[in-house]
Amino acid sequence: MWPSTPIIFILISSAVAIWPAPQSFSSGSSVLWIAPDVHVTYNGANVGLDSFLENLSYIQTEQVLLSQSSYAAGTETGFSSQAIVKQGIARAIQTLFKQNIVPWKLVPRGGLSSFEPTAYSRKTYIKSLTITQTKADNSSTFKPLAGQVDESYEISIATDGTASITAVSSVGVLHALNSFTQLFYQHSSGGTYTKLAPVTIKDAPKFQHRGLNMDVARNWYAVEDILRTIDALSWNKFNILHIHMTDAQSWPMEVPALPELAQKGAYYTGLTYSPSDIKKIQTYAIQRGIEVVIEFDMPGHTTSIGLAYPELIAAFDANPWDYYCAEPPYEVNKNAYLLDDTVSSNETAILQPLLQKLVDYNHAQLRAAGLTPVVWEEMLLDWNITLGSDVVVQTWQSDAAVSAVTAKGHKVLAGNYNLWYLDCGKGQWLNFGADSFKTYYPFNDYCSPVKNWRLVYSYDPLAGVPQDQVSLVLGGEVHIWSEQTDPVNLDDMVWPRASAAGEVLWSGRQDASGQNRSQLDAAPRLAEMRERMVVGGIKCGPVQMVFCTQNNSTDQASLYFCTPQSQCATSSLSDFSLIKPLLFVDLAAILATMIENILDKFDKVSLKTAGLALVGLFVVVTAVKWVNTELKIRALGGHTRKAHTWLPWDFDLIIRAIHGTLHHQNLQVWNRWFSTPQGMSYTCEAKPGGRRLVFTADPENIKAILAAQFTSYGKGEPFHRDWKDFLGDSIFATDGDKWHASRQLIRPQFIKDRVSDLEVFEEHVQILLKVIGKAGQTWDGKQGKPFDISDLFFRYTLDAATHFLLGHSVGSLELAEQDFAEAFNDVQRVQNIIARAGPFNWFVPRKAFFRNINVIDEFINQFIDRTLRLSPEELATKSKSDEGYTFLHALAGFTRDRKVLRDQLIAVLLAGRDTTASTMSWTFYELARYPEAVKKLRQEIIEHVGLDRAPTYHDLKNMKYLQNIMNETLRLYPSVPFNVRLALKDTTLPRGGGPDGLSPMGVLKDTPIGYSTLIMQRRPDLTPDPDTFRPERWESWQPKPWHYIPFNGGPRICIGQQFALTEMGYTIVRILQKYERIENFMGEVDGGDPCLKAEIVLQPGQGVHIALFEGEKGEKSG
Repeated sequence: MWPSTPIIFILISSAVAIWPAPQSFSSGSSVLWIAPDVHVTYNGANVGLDSFLENLSYIQTEQVLLSQSSYAAGTETGFSSQAIVKQGIARAIQTLFKQNIVPWKLVPRGGLSSFEPTAYSRKTYIKSLTITQTKADNSSTFKPLAGQVDESYEISIATDGTASITAVSSVGVLHALNSFTQLFYQHSSGGTYTKLAPVTIKDAPKFQHRGLNMDVARNWYAVEDILRTIDALSWNKFNILHIHMTDAQSWPMEVPALPELAQKGAYYTGLTYSPSDIKKIQTYAIQRGIEVVIEFDMPGHTTSIGLAYPELIAAFDANPWDYYCAEPPYEVNKNAYLLDDTVSSNETAILQPLLQKLVDYNHAQLRAAGLTPVVWEEMLLDWNITLGSDVVVQTWQSDAAVSAVTAKGHKVLAGNYNLWYLDCGKGQWLNFGADSFKTYYPFNDYCSPVKNWRLVYSYDPLAGVPQDQVSLVLGGEVHIWSEQTDPVNLDDMVWPRASAAGEVLWSGRQDASGQNRSQLDAAPRLAEMRERMVVGGIKCGPVQMVFCTQNNSTDQASLYFCTPQSQCATSSLSDFSLIKPLLFVDLAAILATMIENILDKFDKVSLKTAGLALVGLFVVVTAVKWVNTELKIRALGGHTRKAHTWLPWDFDLIIRAIHGTLHHQNLQVWNRWFSTPQGMSYTCEAKPGGRRLVFTADPENIKAILAAQFTSYGKGEPFHRDWKDFLGDSIFATDGDKWHASRQLIRPQFIKDRVSDLEVFEEHVQILLKVIGKAGQTWDGKQGKPFDISDLFFRYTLDAATHFLLGHSVGSLELAEQDFAEAFNDVQRVQNIIARAGPFNWFVPRKAFFRNINVIDEFINQFIDRTLRLSPEELATKSKSDEGYTFLHALAGFTRDRKVLRDQLIAVLLAGRDTTASTMSWTFYELARYPEAVKKLRQEIIEHVGLDRAPTYHDLKNMKYLQNIMNETLRLYPSVPFNVRLALKDTTLPRGGGPDGLSPMGVLKDTPIGYSTLIMQRRPDLTPDPDTFRPERWESWQPKPWHYIPFNGGPRICIGQQFALTEMGYTIVRILQKYERIENFMGEVDGGDPCLKAEIVLQPGQGVHIALFEGEKGEKSG
């Protein structure tokens, strides 16, 4: 029988509703009442609230208190402990009797009367509250450095009605008063009570620095909004309000010595902060135990200075903005310094010493003013700036950044944007026209999704930090950037999610036993804290609906309502989840005991017995792992339908996958997996070799993988490991910061001006047309000889891509036997085998593979060498000129790292050649089968550009039937038909679970998810007549979002899609200007059933054998 004590402990833990959780708390079950006339003393002196409290408002109470001269005596700082504590007592009394909650939302429906004590029976009241501050405050109390103020406190409430608070500092007293008020509820019939006496609390913060970073530059907030936020911070035991005062968008801070900064830098007259406003904010904060830190972000976020002093800002109002900055208007990057006449370089080697001088000078001024410098992580980790030992480094990009800072011996503030950026998930705040609409659809921002309170609560600022460096982590900050937040939605954007960060910073991510704090315990306490904040004037959103808060209630109702193990799940799962904590504790103990016994008696037992014991141990370990995995999957939503297999360990699935790849039948294999007796079901799973795999062609799941849950899925380290020899650390092989850096590096090269430059295509199209003419000519000089145009397209796109990237074509159209082209083809072939072989890929021979990698590298490196020999000035000039401008020149303008240049060039070359060539091949495959489509398209070409003039970018965009043909080709034959992502953490997919397959399903970390755009775009329930090539459908039909994603979607959507579409359209037009008829010879090759060769891209497996016929001389050309 399972012991009952742990379950009882779990169920009653929610009765302790203090937020953030104290370090030590013990309580009973006796009822005590408290009245406004309670006798309160501070350090032995009567506080004297009883004579004027009744009917006073909050502001009136503070005004009366401040008028009491015995408590308003100033120090050299202008603050006194007595005044601060007495104001805190007044706020506590106000909270207890004027702003308290009746906890009807927190107890079972209809159960309030059972929860509340009887209102009319004899009552025991708290007679006195004795407050003792054991040490005197000093000036550092009100202007502290991290760790200078002892914020600890103790609370004691006895059943006889005596209560005491003891703290070292006035700040500790304020924290204690906040905790004290949370012990009490308002009775529905009047009066204030607690059911927890006797109470003993001993508490102190885990971290010294517990902050909120509030951006007031992108949107302005009234002083009252900031004061209201300070109130909420104090209730949640934060001690820092970091005001991000200025940025590129506005300068709202009034500087009397430079009045034009705010006069011209503010959004509007009056939307500024005067010195008196700042004093009011700082005073209000100090009275509540909060320190205000004002940030002037520099040098990259200072463009608003240019509104008043344009001569001080480089790249002010420069275009294109995304070349010179990360975010409009002009949060500048290194390229901005190319426009600074005193620098004229974007070279790190040149900029770093200048930045070092700026930092040294600036920090010396701060120290002289008695302030501590704080820098963002890039100064130390990216720019390698030498910083003083007093400098605090604020991190934001990753957990790795925290440990990287501590490894360098610096104090650090944590705040990973993946978990603690509260502005995330609102979507893009830029607007997009037709050219960029599909690129950015569905318009997620860079850090989507929303960081809900559970995710915020899961963050551990110490994750990955070695034990001997933990002391360097001062704490952290949760951030609210204001692109889409203003005074109207401020409270709801910040609270109660920031409260979750508040508990992590005050109480620590782990409890006293070293276990991660549970959201099951946190949810009811946070729900109560939310109700208390609402009555205190904070308009924050709910933690859960009332149904859940009533069933996570403080009177021991079922803990498992509103969790995945709820009454809505199967009863067996609910019962199993109840014993989960006990199961793992007991099995762990069993394993430990078994190992101990085996070791103790090893010399006394036979080998047979020892062997049996080890086998038993293995079985138990395996069982524990299986149970643990199953519970985690079910907690997240459960399994999806299993793919039908015959052999143990699903080995026949592996056999079918290999057979399908070798015989180009992947489409048939995947459709078999999705087939059921009831019809098609487009999500399933299997466990070949014991590893769970999920397959899907459901648009909702694909949307989740690529966009809605973008941070939960990625390429993963196994993919990077398999592809690193070929693609290195390029955009196609990395995740997270490396991927983001790659995308930022490459994206500017595909701006419209570059995409619409068609000269590079024209040069190689003319060569292609000559080669086509020769290939299609019979021995006697006549037209009509069949040839494989697919092979020519792959050579043509290789030539055009190398010309665009390097400024030099490999010339494979004119010289088919070419070392680089052959090496590039063979590397892709072997790479495909390596990727598909999975854990067995070490069997794949690699001698020729590495030899061909060397051939590719030698070819690429000669151009890298040539580019890097240019000085920064020469490179800048080159980049500004159309003559000789290349993709490599542009990349080298951002970085001179040879490996980065090599990796990105290979990645773009792979995409620029294969995807375009394969799509053009399929286009001519289908056009050869549909001569009426050729006639219609050629007529459109004649009407728009005639038969001689080269089309412009706008011509191509205006040819609707051409666009329809390319869309239809990409629908039937998406360039990357099968793709894979790896779950980067325990997560979910929105569909696949439940009996009908429409419920969410659980996905554990490191689970591969295979998805197929080829199958999705051919689903008959999503597209009418899906297997027929019919360009006319696009005249009246549009696919729903995520039903058609030929270039992928979400943040990783192909940034070169417009380049590819332009190249394809241009090439098709130029060919059909010369040739009026296409004769199909594929019927003799494949019988009309196209061979779908799906290696890296989807290409015709047997080529595209056609004959082309020129138009009549003198044909009408429009």
